[in-house]
Order: sequence, then structure tokens, then C-alpha cells
Amino acid sequence: MLFDPRPKSQRKELFDREKEIYELKESLLRLPLTLLLGIRRIGKTSVLKVALNELDLPYVYLDLRMLEEEGYSKIAFYRLLSDAFSSTVSRWGKIINYLKTLKGIEAYGLKIEFNWREESLTFIRILNKLNQFAEKDKEINIFVVAFDEAQVLRNFSGGKGRINFVNILAYAYDNLPNLRFVLTGSEVGLLLNMLKLDDASSPLYGRFVKMIKLERFDDKKSLDFLMKGFEEFNMKVDEEILHEIYEKVDGIVGWLTYFGCSIVESRKPIIEALNETTEKALKLVEEELDKVFKRSKYYAYVLKAISLGIDTWSGIKKAIEAWLGRPLQNAQISRLLNTLLDLGILEKKNEHYVISDPLVAEYSKKL
Repeated sequence: MLFDPRPKSQRKELFDREKEIYELKESLLRLPLTLLLGIRRIGKTSVLKVALNELDLPYVYLDLRMLEEEGYSKIAFYRLLSDAFSSTVSRWGKIINYLKTLKGIEAYGLKIEFNWREESLTFIRILNKLNQFAEKDKEINIFVVAFDEAQVLRNFSGGKGRINFVNILAYAYDNLPNLRFVLTGSEVGLLLNMLKLDDASSPLYGRFVKMIKLERFDDKKSLDFLMKGFEEFNMKVDEEILHEIYEKVDGIVGWLTYFGCSIVESRKPIIEALNETTEKALKLVEEELDKVFKRSKYYAYVLKAISLGIDTWSGIKKAIEAWLGRPLQNAQISRLLNTLLDLGILEKKNEHYVISDPLVAEYSKKL
């Protein structure tokens, strides 16, 4: 169902994205490292899962958002590994024979446990075993490691006992030819800052990395998506309403799905359901932005200014200073804007700043 709010795993459940799925599959077959990029709710996880299922290669999928709740520690990461590999071995059981030769790994049927206390059990050693597994099986020959929302990995770098994933990726790139890595990222700036692909000091400097970016649906695709989604529920919705939904979310497929699902489930008149859904969506935006505003109240001022059409660097600075009643340093304004760019909340077009998500822009007007 198109309006199923969960990530899709089969192409028949997915609308469009044929080009991106093809690109991702081709990249995973040929290249060591692929980045799948795009703002939140653009459909990265769905494209990733469909591509992985269609390739029919062994893979491990790690949803790193779980670490935001459990902490950025070795124990949390190994717990995530245990759950992910337990799902993998249900289909690719032979992997157990390779993994259990490592000290600190135990297998209970199809359940894999990684002992984080075992000092000799490193992620590189685990990856080496996966490479051996793929190398020995001539029919397979490839194992895919998928990190969803990979910018989270930056929180592990540095300090004793931490895992430096950039070093690990570089090692695997050079030494483990049967492994493929795919990293998705909605906070694109943070992910690229972590990898430092253009920085000569980075272990990944000079390596070719394939980047695939997911864009919004245009108006035609958005309207087709909504129309077909409602048709699955035998609902005919006036085209004016479809246009209104598109105007609210600007082709962000996750929001199109959210609105479609909420309207279908509401069982209320369309206009009432649309208004109610908009309020719910803005509440979700508020909860998400609250995490950002806890870092600094100045982020709210930046978003408010841009939402009101004050979208140049100098204009934003003047507006914030007027609201605060005191001057701010130029460097402080630049840091605020750059952080919001890195988080994917802002985009920069020429010399103008734009809020990526129209619902975030609508909410920001009320700040």
C-alpha cells in the first residue's frame, strides 16, 4: 500500500524511484562505498531496502537511529550488531560458521551474540570474517553492510574504547574486496564532515565514493502518488485537495504518505481530516525541532527569520539582533547557519537560505 507509513521493502509497494534503485544496485555490485543522501522523509530507507532485497545478496542492515536512544558506546553498537546479524542468519545461515570462529561470538540457533567485553572482538575482525564468507561462496561473492542514518557514527570517533568508523571504512575499502558498504544520511553535511572525502588528512581521501541523492517528487509525481494511494482505498479525492496537500509538503514523499494515511484513517470529511492532519504534522515538527532548540535558542530565531522571507546572511543577522536588542558576532551567525545546513534543516540556493521542509517553515512562522 502506498500510504503504508513504514519503509517499503518491495518494489511493488514503492512509487517511482526506478532510477535511484537501479543506480544503487549497480553501485553495490561494483563499488566499495556508496552514499545514499537526501533530506528526512524523502524515502532513503525504502530505496535501500528494495535494492537490497532485489540484489538477493547477503547483507546486514543497521538502523543507527537506535543508538540515539541507547548511547554511542561499544556495548550499544554490539547489541545492535547482535540483533542485525540474527536477522541476517535466518536467511544466510552459513555466516554463523565463519563468525563463531571469533572469540566473543556465540550462536544460539539463529541468534547471534557479540560480547562487547571481549577485547579481541573488533569490528574489523568481524568484517574480515564477512569478507571470507563472501569470498568462499563463488555464487555470492559479495556481502553488503548497510548503515542507515550513518551520520550518527560521528559520535563514536575519538577517545579510548571508541570505534573509529572512518578508519574502518578505509581499511575495508583497501583490504576487503568482497564487502560493499552503503551509508544513508539525512543530515548530509554532518555525514560528509565525518568522512572528509576531500580532506588529505582523512583515511578515505582519494577513494572514489558513489553518491546518489534522492530528490523530492515534482507536482505531477506527487499528484499521481496521492491519486493512486487514495484509489487503493476506493477513495476519489478532489484534485484541488491533492494540490493543497502537495503545496503543504512540496513533494516530500514521507509527508505525502503521512497525509494520505491520516486522511484515510480519519474517516472524517476530507477538509476536516486535512486540517487535523496538518496540526498533527506540525506537532511532530515541533517535537523534532525541540531537540535542536535545546542546543541554542538562537536556532529558532534563524528559522523564524527565514520563514518570514528574511533569507540572506546579513538580513538574518539584522533580524536576530533586532529581536534580541543587542549585536551578535559574525562568526556566531555563520555557525548557526552552517549547523542548520549540516543538519539538513536549511538549504542554500545562491546567496539565499531556504528551509528544506515546508512544514518546518510553516511552524517556524509561529516561533
